Amino acid sequence: MDQQKLDRAIGRRLKTLRTQAGMTLNELAGRSGVSRAMIGRVERAQSSATAALLGRLCAALDVSLSDVVALAEKPPERLVRFADQPHWRDPESGYRRRHASPTDAASGIEIIVVDLPAGARVPYSPWGRNAFTQQLLMLEGVIAVHIDAKAVRLREGDCLDFDVMRAVIFENETKQDARYIIITRRGASYGKM
Repeated sequence: MDQQKLDRAIGRRLKTLRTQAGMTLNELAGRSGVSRAMIGRVERAQSSATAALLGRLCAALDVSLSDVVALAEKPPERLVRFADQPHWRDPESGYRRRHASPTDAASGIEIIVVDLPAGARVPYSPWGRNAFTQQLLMLEGVIAVHIDAKAVRLREGDCLDFDVMRAVIFENETKQDARYIIITRRGASYGKM
């Protein structure tokens, strides 16, 4: 899917989620800290949303980034071919994510493959409600994951279990691209890192 089509699909999906939640643009702006004008531009596909901006909107809407980027409007499936897996690229950091698992998998597990370019930094706001846990499995490279004030450096093969109740920043401080997998399970309990 080209970037314009993806921007339109993300905009439609955000507007649908906002209206389903019974929120006005002003209410979503107040909850997310994103300006009403910016939300409107994203919904109308006049602006490409960054990962940080989408993270703030998703937290305010109580949905995962995958709910927006993967455009989870299809019925559940067991198999999703590589060519059919939704891809998204953050226009600000170059961060790329591929939603590898089938949409609405019966297991409740989401698998996201992330490529974090050298020097990229992607911040996410804490989730207020309906939080979930994640595990990050490093495939290549080195990244730092900042959870609140604590930073953890991860190398190939390392696996980190964490929740989204606190601010999280993914940072590649190296000169090499990094690749990792994020595994999320809905309804899982969360605790301290």
